[in-house]
Parts: sequence; structure tokens; C-alpha cells
Amino acid sequence: MRFDRDLLLNGMEQTVVQSVLEKPLFTPSYLNMEYVFSKIVESVRPIIDFITDPNTWANIGIISVILTILCLAVIIWSLVRMVEIQIFDKEEIEHEIHTALLKQKERERNANPRWHYILTLVESPNDSDWRVAIIEADSMMEEILKEKGMSGNTVSELLEGAKESGYRSIQDAWDAHLVRNKIAHEGLDFLISQFEARRTIKMFQNFFEELRVI
Repeated sequence: MRFDRDLLLNGMEQTVVQSVLEKPLFTPSYLNMEYVFSKIVESVRPIIDFITDPNTWANIGIISVILTILCLAVIIWSLVRMVEIQIFDKEEIEHEIHTALLKQKERERNANPRWHYILTLVESPNDSDWRVAIIEADSMMEEILKEKGMSGNTVSELLEGAKESGYRSIQDAWDAHLVRNKIAHEGLDFLISQFEARRTIKMFQNFFEELRVI
């Protein structure tokens, strides 16, 4: 009986092993690898065809050339504009300088030459020129007051008429005229310093500026 049982067990083991060999636990019969690879190749093929197509590279080359030309055109245009702006700014600055110089020359040309002569005299190192400057300024004031329509035969009378017109610097005109009278009446006996001569001319200047003749 024991021998028969051992034979039976051996026969069952052989049957199980044979069954396992004939029917494995995992069978890949449902996974078609060829189909998967074919689909991958089919999906990638357009990309490969596009890359390997000579026309593609030709088109890329044409596009690259066009873009390069456009970039160069933009760069050249920018450089030209920068140069034009610099030239314009330079011309504008030169024009402004030229205009300013012309205005300055115009002012110098329109400046009262007689008054310029008086200023030159008062800056002279000679005291005789200081006296002449004051007398000349007083004579200039007399002519201006007459041109302004003031009535009177003397400078004093003309200044009285100007006083009624309400000029703020009329007192400076009076004081400067009194210095002139001292020079005219006392001559060389009237001592005057260059500082006093300049102060007197400054009083004339205040009145002339209010009259807008200098």
C-alpha cells in the first residue's frame, strides 16, 4: 500500500509540472509588440520625413536669409537715424549759438554810442576825462528831455517838467546835474575823485534807464 501511494504521489507531481509547463502563469499573447512599434514609427515618421526632407532645409535657409536681411536693415536704419539726430542736434545748437551772437551784436549796434563814450571817459585814469564824462552826460540828458517833450530853456527847467511826470529817479538826475554845475562853474578848483565821478555817472544812468534810452 505504501508503495502504491508513493507512485500515486509521483504521478500527481508530474501531472502538475506538466500542466504548469503547458500553461504558464503569464502569457503575453494579448500584447502585440509589433503593432506598438509600428504605431510609434508611424507617429514619428512625419517628423523624420520633415527633418530629412531637403526642401525643409532649403526653406529654413531662405527664411534665415530673409530674417538676417531684415535684422541688418533695422540695424542700418537705427544707425542712420542716430547719425541724423546727432547732426540735427548739432545744427540746432549751432543755430542757437549763432542767433545769440546775432542778438548780442544787434544789442551792441543799437546801444547808445554816446553813452558808451561817456563810460569810456569815466574809466580813464585822467581826472579831466571824468569831468568831461559828467558834462557830456548832462548835455545828453538835456537833449533827451527835449526829445521827450519837456519844456524849458535850461536843464533845471527841463528837470522841473520831468519832475511833474513822476519819474522815480528824478532826484538822481538833479544830484548829477548839480555836480555838473560845480564842474562848470568852479573848473579845476572843484576836486573830484574817480569814485565820485563814477557815482555821478551812475545817477545819470539810473535816470536814462528809466527813460529807456540806454
